[in-house]
Amino acid sequence: MNLLEKKYNVGRFLKIFVVAAIASMFLIGLTTYIVDPFLQFRVNPENKYILNPRFVNGGLAKNYNYNTAIIGSSMIQSFDVSTLRNNYTGLEPVKLSSGGMNLAEMELLYSIVCEKGTKNIILNIDMPFFNQAGVVSRYPKYLYEDGVMNKLKYLFGYEAVVQYLPADLGVSLYFKWKKDDISPIYVAKTSIDKIGTEDFAKTYNADFVKNSYLSGNSVLYQHTDGMEERMKNSLESFVSGLEIEKHKDVSYTFMFPSYSALYWYHTRKHNYYNQFLNFVSDFTKAVENYDNVRIISFLDRPEITDLNYYGDITHFSPALADSIMTNMFNPKYEINSSNIHAMRYRVDSLVDSYIAENKNWLPK
Repeated sequence: MNLLEKKYNVGRFLKIFVVAAIASMFLIGLTTYIVDPFLQFRVNPENKYILNPRFVNGGLAKNYNYNTAIIGSSMIQSFDVSTLRNNYTGLEPVKLSSGGMNLAEMELLYSIVCEKGTKNIILNIDMPFFNQAGVVSRYPKYLYEDGVMNKLKYLFGYEAVVQYLPADLGVSLYFKWKKDDISPIYVAKTSIDKIGTEDFAKTYNADFVKNSYLSGNSVLYQHTDGMEERMKNSLESFVSGLEIEKHKDVSYTFMFPSYSALYWYHTRKHNYYNQFLNFVSDFTKAVENYDNVRIISFLDRPEITDLNYYGDITHFSPALADSIMTNMFNPKYEINSSNIHAMRYRVDSLVDSYIAENKNWLPK
């Protein structure tokens, strides 16, 4: 073979290689676009994909058909929002939650929801996250911001192509193959209404919660030095960032969830019980004068003294979650400056009673 023939063969090989590489990349991008594992282009509720909130919240917020958004941390992950849909005519809810969602992440999702023109927004107010300073969003930016480069990063990115695309195709085949007798775990992991739920992995049992607490496995440490000032600054920044005055056609509901009495005992023991409950009052005063705002509190539900409703000292069971959603718009649970002291008194009484009844095992 002469030199000219060798050059021809090398050139031909390179052309074939380039064409094959371009075709492969095109097929990868096309497959990602069609399957759309992170819902960046469309949301089909009939598709069965593994829904990781961190990756799909942005797509859900932008592309799902909803008129009510509920946003918050793992405190609302046990919510099956079909309960809201079934109890309130005309409500089409979506749950945008993730474990440990900080204020920056909540504000990011809120901005997308507002941009879409959502008229009914429910924000879960998780007090520990207001005791943080300098937080930034940990969500992948390319899944939450528009732009050609972000879409290309999605279509050819490691998370979509390697981590989730094969798994989603496998799960889709599993649902078609099994049809009946499908594992509840896969039902939960692929449900938009239940997105992020860990109910299948939790044990809702008083003894389990007690033993977990006594072993030190269920409580995040809170910095108490400068806590009041830090929470005050977080509150001011958060409320200011919502720009409620610019969204007069939006109905806001701020919700305080049902922490267990054991959690409140823990806050007393570590000297931030009053700071957290005072924050409820401060938050109420900061937003109650807006005509389009409601504040609801489930802090004083009698169920907080029964640890059988909990999987740890803060996260409640689907049974209590359903009750909370059923009463989401019940005036009985609304708080304001005129009744917040009565609510605080009920929390105090419930926690006092719980401590008295469980003093034989509670740490001194």
